[in-house]
Amino acid sequence: MSRIIEKLYVLFRMNILIFVLLAVTVIALLAYKHGLNENRDIMLADYPYVKVVGDSADGGSSVVVLNKTDSSVVLDYELREGYAYPYASVKIYLGDGKSRGWDLSKYDSIFVWIKPRGEGSVRLYLRGFDSTFSRAGDESSWKYNEIEFFPLEESYPAIFVPQEFRLAGWWVAQNNINVHQARVDMSNVPLIEIQTGTSAPFGYGTLEIKGLRFKGKTISWDKLVTSLVVMWFVTFLIILVIRFFDYSRERAANKKKREELEKNLMALEIEKSEYEKSSKEDPLTGCLNRAGFSSVLLLEQENLSKNDSPVSFVILDIDHFKQINDAFGHNVGDEVLVNLTKLIQSKIRNTDALVRWGGEEFVILCGDTPIQNAQFLAEKLRMAIESTPLIKQQQVTCSFGIAEMIAGEDPKRLFERADKALYASKEGGRNRVTSATFKRSTH
Repeated sequence: MSRIIEKLYVLFRMNILIFVLLAVTVIALLAYKHGLNENRDIMLADYPYVKVVGDSADGGSSVVVLNKTDSSVVLDYELREGYAYPYASVKIYLGDGKSRGWDLSKYDSIFVWIKPRGEGSVRLYLRGFDSTFSRAGDESSWKYNEIEFFPLEESYPAIFVPQEFRLAGWWVAQNNINVHQARVDMSNVPLIEIQTGTSAPFGYGTLEIKGLRFKGKTISWDKLVTSLVVMWFVTFLIILVIRFFDYSRERAANKKKREELEKNLMALEIEKSEYEKSSKEDPLTGCLNRAGFSSVLLLEQENLSKNDSPVSFVILDIDHFKQINDAFGHNVGDEVLVNLTKLIQSKIRNTDALVRWGGEEFVILCGDTPIQNAQFLAEKLRMAIESTPLIKQQQVTCSFGIAEMIAGEDPKRLFERADKALYASKEGGRNRVTSATFKRSTH
């Protein structure tokens, strides 16, 4: 359940990011359409950085005079012959007037309040500073972004869009500008010029200029779209990063759970193995108990029936074990059992099974062993026990009974025959080995 809730939370977190971004996008587009307007006005009656020039600076003889009224500036001029292109011009400086001007590229409309008194066209120059070739203080190196028009009473103010401007061809040729740089650029305009046009006649004329207005948006459409695209890209990148970390965390959690599960399974296997082992082992001596004996006996029965492999059964009992317990205590009795087990295990084969049958009674199941070999083994064990001090208090001996399994014989019958042989050893004076088929004294 917690995992489902976590997945829903991750999904909600991603969807909320997309929802917020979608809302921001819609709000930005609506704001751009119905707001975010920005106007920048230059009212020349109050603007201090205005200068008037004529062709006399280039060797001409035209006369220019600038007068100011409460609402405008008035350029009075007389264009005279003597210069190839006589002109009169009003210069309006922006920014520092040298290399850092205004960024007019974000405006989509240009309003010019100008009234001529006379005939002829007017040129509007938006002079651009390009750091690749323009030089501070050298106005001739500044771009001539120009438009030429005829001011009319019915179209007052004159309105233009940036796309109507072009770069003056004579200036491009004069400054040897390459084709990649010969484009209109209004991103840095330190100077605006309003100048008489090519069709202005010789003689007297007047230009009354109230001002200019640049109308546009706080942010250009291109910049808005670029910003939104970047926002969407960054958001999806964030979502991918979040998803990656969620996936990594989920993968790490799954790995941890898998490791814990494997660890638990391994612990269960070990516990099961230990349980099975403990259920088939005698807790005191570590040898097999009756349950362990049953599984081994089944295997030996199969070998006997399939391969006619002889199986012998050796049963032994500690002589006078009760007297040892009564005289020295059960701890000493346990010591006898443990030491006897160690001694027997050191003398038998790895394939032989040692079983504590109960109390002081043990059984050895010998596979692939005829009764003669089992009798030899029992005799060897009897002598080893007799000659080994299992405890320091007294000597310990054992009595043995042996029987060989007959094919198809009930295990109970086999045990009864071996037990009778053991009983015969006890009756015969103990510390003896007796076979179920014959008796042999050890003395």
